[in-house]
Amino acid sequence: MGQILKIIEEHSGGTCYQTERFTLDHFVPPEYQDEKEEFKNEKIFETDNKKGKNIQLNIGVSSSSLFKYFLDGSRRVYKIVDFGTTDGKFLPIVAGQIGAAVCERQNKKLNTYKVKRENVIAVPDRMGDEFDKIAEEISELKLPRGKQNGLSIDQILKYTVKAKPDRPFENLAIAKIQTSMYNIEVELIREMVNSKILKTHQMLIVDGSLQFSNVDDDNIFANVIGISKSFNPNLQGILKSKNKQIGNHLTTLEFGERTPVFVYEPESKKKRPTKIGAWYLRIHQKEKLKKPLDGVIKVEKIATTRDEKDDGFDTNMVDNISRSILLERNVTCYGNDDRWANHIYPIYLTELLLKNSFASDTFFLSIF
Repeated sequence: MGQILKIIEEHSGGTCYQTERFTLDHFVPPEYQDEKEEFKNEKIFETDNKKGKNIQLNIGVSSSSLFKYFLDGSRRVYKIVDFGTTDGKFLPIVAGQIGAAVCERQNKKLNTYKVKRENVIAVPDRMGDEFDKIAEEISELKLPRGKQNGLSIDQILKYTVKAKPDRPFENLAIAKIQTSMYNIEVELIREMVNSKILKTHQMLIVDGSLQFSNVDDDNIFANVIGISKSFNPNLQGILKSKNKQIGNHLTTLEFGERTPVFVYEPESKKKRPTKIGAWYLRIHQKEKLKKPLDGVIKVEKIATTRDEKDDGFDTNMVDNISRSILLERNVTCYGNDDRWANHIYPIYLTELLLKNSFASDTFFLSIF
């Protein structure tokens, strides 16, 4: 047993039971980020499409993309041990490598702008009054083959154990780690906004949803969009037929066609709720794909001005963003990634950059 687990045992009074250590990424499928979305279907969230019809874009209009920066967050999570608590619970301790990277396009080449990484551990909230002491001692450890090689534990997280959990405990730990990854993404976005490099013609694409629950100032997202390669196809209440699921409707989208913009407000404790406009876009021709929703992506933008919050997005802006996304789809990562049909190529490269910065599974697990 390594130093980290000895510290947890010593101060918590619990027992760490050795088990097979393995990555959870292959066993716990990621949950849809939009699992609990509830769209407001009383109005379309754009200015010139009040009838709510799909729009076929004039693809040849745009010769250059609005996007210059591309951000991806990623994680690797691992089951470390089973932990026997002093009150008789049997719970997992989960560790993870998390991070976010931004790439910048300069002279038609993609370069690294910034990479931020952290190593974290998620423990159950059964450490008594010693959690802070455990976290402090672990963060100060000089790990075997550790800090001299850039490997250390940066955060110790605490996930809540309910009496009647509605999700597996591993999922609760992973969700806590995932939130820390989102925090790194937001930190990078803030830095870019403070540096004043994001503009209407030099926008940022974030890989995934923009549902960041810890952001008070929506204005940092003025020149940011989110693109989701996967989304919940079973959402209802968006279309005029309330019982019709969005996935059924999206099968009819043709190449270069987008849905109208829908609006939803993610759960938040903020006084002024965030309004997110979302639309779906097909970026590849259907006849060249295997699955009905291959080539369909979900695009999100946060309303930041009063006009946007009241009336929705300017339709011309939505069309220009969509056409720029179509310019980004090639060269695809066909053959290298099963998700190629829903990938934006610069995001794919940014993801590769970040994942290649992680320590190998064997090396990372050796510190426990």
